[in-house]
Amino acid sequence: MKKRIKRIFNAGWTNFKRNSYISFGTTGVMALVLLLFSGLMTLNFISNQIVSGLQEKVDVSVYFKTDASEEEIAMVRQDLEGLGTVRNVGYTSREQALEDFKTRHSGDALIQDSLAELDDNPLQASLNVKAKDSGQYASIVGFLEGNKLRSLIDKINFYENEAVIKRVEGVSSGLQNWGFLATMILAAIAVLVTFNTIRLTIYNQKQEIEIMRLVGGSNWQIKAPYLVEGGIYGAFAAFIASVIFYPAVYFASPKIELLMPGLSLMGYFFANIFEYVLLILFVGILLGVVSSAVAIRRFLKI
Repeated sequence: MKKRIKRIFNAGWTNFKRNSYISFGTTGVMALVLLLFSGLMTLNFISNQIVSGLQEKVDVSVYFKTDASEEEIAMVRQDLEGLGTVRNVGYTSREQALEDFKTRHSGDALIQDSLAELDDNPLQASLNVKAKDSGQYASIVGFLEGNKLRSLIDKINFYENEAVIKRVEGVSSGLQNWGFLATMILAAIAVLVTFNTIRLTIYNQKQEIEIMRLVGGSNWQIKAPYLVEGGIYGAFAAFIASVIFYPAVYFASPKIELLMPGLSLMGYFFANIFEYVLLILFVGILLGVVSSAVAIRRFLKI
């Protein structure tokens, strides 16, 4: 059995070497497919990190009318803290809001002078609500809308934050869909190129196939070398894609981190290098073997 398997792999390797120029082109196209697939993985990671970061920053800010008393606001806060979906509730009084506003604009003389001329504090007291899970904000907002003290609330700003997240998710989903479509198109081209390469190999080896049949070679012994040849295309393509992808990630990671602090492409892909290489290798070999299987079924009549 070992000798038969070794003979099949040797035959597949010989086919790969024999069609050197065609093999180079086929491997190159498959490597492009795998690079595009890697780019899609990168885009998916970045978009997920952006959305997760936004969801972490999302909260519900409840602004009260200026005539709402401290006791009434405390009642709303107590109601919110009683919800199982709420992690914590922060309170900012009107006075504290004014002090924070002055601190933020301490260098702007015009704003400071304008505030000094006001007879009353124009800012509102607010509650800042953090949920235990980002998917629970809608229910918290629903609870506030139905609260018995709803008439004291001037504005709930969750809807603006929710709209931003939905836009980011929409853009991310669109990019991923287009990237997936481009990957599928290029994968189809790679399958066609590999298919034609195997077809040429079968055509050039007609006499050898006839001889193998005459000496009693089984169907598997005749077909298997072409499957191995397709797998070799995929394996070499995976190697080329990995060799190009990781240096690209290394150089791109600092630039992306400047735009999005805390997001490290290099850290993620180097931490998962074993899984990435195995996945790319699997996809490459699968593409090659499937292409070969289709060509064998179509052109190898034994």
